[in-house]
Amino acid sequence: MNNLTKRLQSIVSFIDSNDCLVDVGCDHGLLSIYLIRNNLAKKVIASDVNPNALSSAIRNIKEAGLDIETVLSDGIESINLNGINCLVIAGMGTGTIKHILDDSSKLKGINKIVVQSNNDHYMLRSFMNSIGYYLDDEIYTEERKKWYVTSCFIKTNKKNSEMELKYGFLNDDSYNNYLINSRQDVLNRILTMPISARKVYLDEIEEIKRAICK
Repeated sequence: MNNLTKRLQSIVSFIDSNDCLVDVGCDHGLLSIYLIRNNLAKKVIASDVNPNALSSAIRNIKEAGLDIETVLSDGIESINLNGINCLVIAGMGTGTIKHILDDSSKLKGINKIVVQSNNDHYMLRSFMNSIGYYLDDEIYTEERKKWYVTSCFIKTNKKNSEMELKYGFLNDDSYNNYLINSRQDVLNRILTMPISARKVYLDEIEEIKRAICK
């Protein structure tokens, strides 16, 4: 358990050594263990809504000889967030992430949220802006022929541009090509698509290309 996948390592990139965080949806606890074992975070609470997943995390933590608090919780509902400044939410969809973060009263002390959603990134970025978090940076990771977007949001009054909300920062050539090719693949596969729908995909392709060239 000394090594992490590229997907989890991208999350680590956004964690500071003085962060006190909750690993929401910790699964087997590998990220939590890695952060504490390598002194990459000041404090970690490992949490999951699934009792079996949390039991696995507890077992792995004990085997690693570490002292990491674990909490069975639906999101952050049952977690004492006093002294916590950062949330890590990974391995779930945007709808679930929105549900977890919907109660703004629980986010008063949270100044950083690192999110790895597996769908609807435009909706996620827009939602985060609406609750007072600015997309500060993103890392795009390909693993087993699937792309993962890891987003770091910072609490501030700043707002992202519409292009940033839609596509991120377009600062990774490989991911940029994926964005374009994924839309082109849909056009190639669904030849009976209505003209209006095809235009949406074509317009997005041109929009991405123009933004990349700026």
